[in-house]
Formats: sequence, C-alpha cells, structure tokens
Amino acid sequence: MEKAVSSKEHIKLQDSTEDIQYSMYKLYYRDVYRTVYYITKNKELSQDLTNEAYLKAYDKLKTLDDINKFKQWICVIAANLAKNHIRKHSKVISFYPMETLADDHITEDIVIENMDKEEQKEKLRNSLEQLDPDAKEIITLRYYHHLTYEDVGKALSLKQGTVKSRLRRAKDKLIKIFNSEGEENEKR
Repeated sequence: MEKAVSSKEHIKLQDSTEDIQYSMYKLYYRDVYRTVYYITKNKELSQDLTNEAYLKAYDKLKTLDDINKFKQWICVIAANLAKNHIRKHSKVISFYPMETLADDHITEDIVIENMDKEEQKEKLRNSLEQLDPDAKEIITLRYYHHLTYEDVGKALSLKQGTVKSRLRRAKDKLIKIFNSEGEENEKR
C-alpha cells in the first residue's frame, strides 16, 4: 500500500529537486551558454535562450533516459532553440565555434604545416562559416560536443549510418573550402 506524502515531505522533496536543478544549472551553464552564443553571436539573446533551454529541459527531464547525458541533451536543446530563433527572425548569424575544431583530427589533413596556429584557426573558422547549417551542426555535435554517432543520430532523428555519411560529406566540404581558401590567399 502506497504511503501518502505529507505537505512537509512534499515541500522537502520539491526543495531537493530545486537544489538539484540549481546545481545542474550552475554546473553546465557555461557550456550551454557557449553553445547558444556561437550560434547567435549575441550575449543578451544567448542568456535568454540558455535560460529557456533550462526551463524546457526541466519540464521534459522525465523523458531523459540517462541523467549522465544531461549536458549533451541540454546543449542540443539549446542549439535547437537558437537555430529556431534565427530561422524565425531570418538573420544570417555566425554558427559554431572554430577553436575547438582547429585542434581536432579533422584538420590534420588540411592544415598547412608552416602556418601559425592563429592563422589556422581563422582559416578554419572562415571555412566552417561557409558550410550550410546542417553540415555545421553535424560537425559541431560530433566534434565540439563530443557526441557519439548514436547520440548525434538521436539528436537529429537520423540513423547512425546516415550520421556517418553526412559527417563524411560535411568534412569533405570543409576540406574543399579550406583548401580553396588557401589557394585564393596565395593568389593575392
């Protein structure tokens, strides 16, 4: 037989839940904010969308199967909110962080050895900005947020094989743009 929860116990349970939510907010705020900011490039909007992402996440927390994936999950929620906001307001805004990609293995084949690191980052940043939003998104989820192929698939509602093929195409496009940008700079 189930025991009824008293008002005091209910308040205690609610306080505990709020403490956990606040702890999660403090723990992941910077990552979520950074995700949104790299999409919007607007501090105030990023703060608003970050808070909105947390509200949405807390509201849907029961649907999260593995609490250990909360950070990845909320970052995907935040990125989707930011992209939806941009679509609604039809502004073309810079999309994703390049610094994290500059150190990733996707650049190993395309970075010219004698360029200094800042030039490499700038060149990669410019190249990534030229990709279509879907290509930027899949590269960012995989390499910036370090999601597995399976998690990227869940976030984008795609099969794992589709994720791998789209990621390969996105990286190929990025390499092509990166290399063509280098050729243009050499002509100047």
